[in-house]
Amino acid sequence: MEGFKLTDGPTRYTPQTLFEYIDGGADSFLAFDFEELSAATYESAQKVSITADLYRHRDATRAFGIYSQERPAGTTALPVGTEGHAGSDYLLFVSGAYYVKLSQAGPGPSVLRAFADKIAARLPGPKEAPPVLKLFPDKGKRARAEKLTAKDFLGHAFLHDGATAPYELDGAHFRLFVAQGKDEADAREMVTRLLALAKATTAFKPEGSATIKDPLNGEMLLQWKGRWLWGAVDEGCKLRQALVEELGRSVVKSLK
Repeated sequence: MEGFKLTDGPTRYTPQTLFEYIDGGADSFLAFDFEELSAATYESAQKVSITADLYRHRDATRAFGIYSQERPAGTTALPVGTEGHAGSDYLLFVSGAYYVKLSQAGPGPSVLRAFADKIAARLPGPKEAPPVLKLFPDKGKRARAEKLTAKDFLGHAFLHDGATAPYELDGAHFRLFVAQGKDEADAREMVTRLLALAKATTAFKPEGSATIKDPLNGEMLLQWKGRWLWGAVDEGCKLRQALVEELGRSVVKSLK
């Protein structure tokens, strides 16, 4: 960047050393298959300091996942990389397999967007958001509040690779969810364990549905087919079932 000099770094951190840089926060990144962090600091003659942290994850879905966990709901999207958002002294964005955190200290106007554009232009990989996010119906969905979870989805150790979106309809607050197994056998294992946990009488079939009592999430509307399972948790309302059915149609269409 014109007017700035590199004053520290880039310093490399691995899964084994990440805690040295973000002690107490490393586990969240490791859960999304973090692979490497490059951290650097730049400074201008006017004593404006920019810190740039580039977290590389296993793939673009994992990078978007950790970004979604840290993104405040309803923030205004920035067209940087896949997506970004910013405050007065920080800018976060995701691009391909990279989650980038920028922060600024010192006098003068923000130069974070210029830094972000420069970095995003050099990062490889896709710029599209994970396709699973397009499956959720729009009606009642809170804007930009979807979250991807790699492990311990919905609080259950046997659920993984899931996405949730919060909704508000008829005064009820609930989440729709989608989870994807590695294959059909893996998805069957997830569904079977959910049914067993809730002591449900529904027997597993290759394609099916059930309403169960999830001890962690309340009443769960559950449907499944192939490698996918989907449904709703939290508070119920008349329109929740219709949205689950709409979500299911989108999931099934994605299988074709």
